[in-house]
Amino acid sequence: MRQILCWLLGVSVMPVWADISIGGSSRAGMGGAGLAVVRNPAAQMAQNPAAAALVRGVRLGGGNLQFAQEGASLNRLIDDLEIRQGSVADIGTAAGLMRKYAREDTRLLITGDFGIIARGVGITVGGIVDARLLPNAPLQNWARTDGNINTIPANSRGDIIAVGVVSLPDITTGVRLPAQGGDLAVGVRLRNLKFYYTHYFADQAQLQAGQNATRAPELQGRDYLERSATSVDLGFLWLPTGDQRYTLALVVENFVEPNIRFQATDRNGQVFNFKPLKRTYNAGIAIELETGSLIAVDFIDVGNNAGKGEIRLGYEQRLGRGIALSGGYASKTGWTAGLRLGGFNLAYAEKMPVIVSRTLNF
Repeated sequence: MRQILCWLLGVSVMPVWADISIGGSSRAGMGGAGLAVVRNPAAQMAQNPAAAALVRGVRLGGGNLQFAQEGASLNRLIDDLEIRQGSVADIGTAAGLMRKYAREDTRLLITGDFGIIARGVGITVGGIVDARLLPNAPLQNWARTDGNINTIPANSRGDIIAVGVVSLPDITTGVRLPAQGGDLAVGVRLRNLKFYYTHYFADQAQLQAGQNATRAPELQGRDYLERSATSVDLGFLWLPTGDQRYTLALVVENFVEPNIRFQATDRNGQVFNFKPLKRTYNAGIAIELETGSLIAVDFIDVGNNAGKGEIRLGYEQRLGRGIALSGGYASKTGWTAGLRLGGFNLAYAEKMPVIVSRTLNF
């Protein structure tokens, strides 16, 4: 896990004041929409395994790399968080970290994958890190109005909660089946998962000392929990024949749900049943016009089983060979904008939508 996460972190050390997606899928600039897009099936495979059936030849590379943060700037987080197996901070310095980031809730999300695909079969490794620094209201108020270490309120508390999931590896295969009126591409992704979870918290005395934090009770005295599990995603793409320019998609994320669940505690110490990976149903439509325009609409988590239901709208306009501008809107995260130059994609948003198949119910 350490090598994969270091690779994910290593491509960006810039200060940002909004979310930026670098080098991955151009769908990030389209509000995250694009389950039915087939312009670049090798990159699209991460969202919809059915796209594997459309890849020609051999493709090698990384994609869908995304850094997103809320609260503190990205470069400060990368400097201070120690991304290593099972954790994002040393328990001996965690209280000082919570005091430093006491002004507001802070979140760092990193996703990415790397692999090879040939003849409709792909083997990839990927990872997700979701780390959160959560000061309670009295601690936030102290940080904004006072800041004197000696006057930290008695009821102050800060929490660090982090989840990491690594696929070792994902195995994806797809087939294209002829049918009346078009072709149906069907894909299956088998995910062999390693799951890591940690949770530390600090009270007034620990925050003032700026050193040791306390392990949350669900850790049972360990620095982190580790689980292994398997999940299966399903994907479908309908490609009509003739002069029809639309495609339809259905993706069932975690069709076979990984057996990862346990009792955890939240930022207030309340016990809840934690299940980070739930089954979701996602549908999409994409329309390509002769003008080089691409329009995509996705319906995410239909039925809201994981509490992530939303609508995503996206538009991309080709300006020349390998050059395109994009924009989009996601009902949960807002507007996005993107630029594609050759195989390089850059997207910007106040809050970047997370791609399907790389989401945590956390």
